[in-house]
Amino acid sequence: MRFGISYHENVNNWATKGLIDAMKAKGHDVNPFRLPDVAAEIPHRFVHLEEDLTLDGAIVRTIGFGTGNQITYRISLLEHLEDAGIYMMNPAYSFRRAKDKYATLTALHKAGIRVPRTHVSENLEAATAFSENVGDVIIKPLIGARGMGMIRAENQELTYRALKFIHQLGQVLYVQEMIEKPDRDIRAFVIDNQLVAAMYRNVPKGEWRSNIHGGAEAEAVELDDEYKECAIKTAEVLKLDYTGVDILESKDGPCVIEANASPSWSALSRVTNLDIAGMVVDLLVERSKGA
Repeated sequence: MRFGISYHENVNNWATKGLIDAMKAKGHDVNPFRLPDVAAEIPHRFVHLEEDLTLDGAIVRTIGFGTGNQITYRISLLEHLEDAGIYMMNPAYSFRRAKDKYATLTALHKAGIRVPRTHVSENLEAATAFSENVGDVIIKPLIGARGMGMIRAENQELTYRALKFIHQLGQVLYVQEMIEKPDRDIRAFVIDNQLVAAMYRNVPKGEWRSNIHGGAEAEAVELDDEYKECAIKTAEVLKLDYTGVDILESKDGPCVIEANASPSWSALSRVTNLDIAGMVVDLLVERSKGA
């Protein structure tokens, strides 16, 4: 079979390269591509760098950076590829929704999954009032990864200045309560609605963020049933073929803060010795045969 994989700047990104290697090891042809390099013709023709793009399926790792028009086009392109019978993993709508923290949390809350109190607006006064009411908050980018761009603001003056600066940049204000929890969070990896592995991400001393790229230490963990069910239900609600679900251990039980539509698994593979890339590719083959 012939598969594609989308990348943006670096085709040798750890996860992207791992998936390409897994596809080749299983005997498949691979066509990596950047979405900006793909042209579409209606009804169903796609051209990648002057060559027809013919695929059985593809893994969407990123849609890249761009203007509003460019991002809209790339999402529509993914949907067009799906309409042409090419299986996209994760599916276009699921990928877009999971990339948007606001859309993710509203869908999870509707399904009865616990999420943090969160304020989203373009209104500086309303965001400030929310932060004053809650106290200890985290200001996050609406779309982002690896903990980049997050600010913990326990001081009201700092909170206001941070919100005002973000507002002046024309960005959406996304403010979330700081959940009381142990000095760690949980990354649960779900493939085909099955929990395949999980790990604690232990916060380094003097830090509050639990991202591996920020220095957190990975530790394999066997989740209890409540946390397993939370991770699996999150993947089911968001219709993600594979995902890394980030869960906090709140006093009330599991609390989901994010479900990553293009997760990395370098630390998880290191502490579990699992071939996660191979599992993802196996699912792609199965889903593409039925597309």
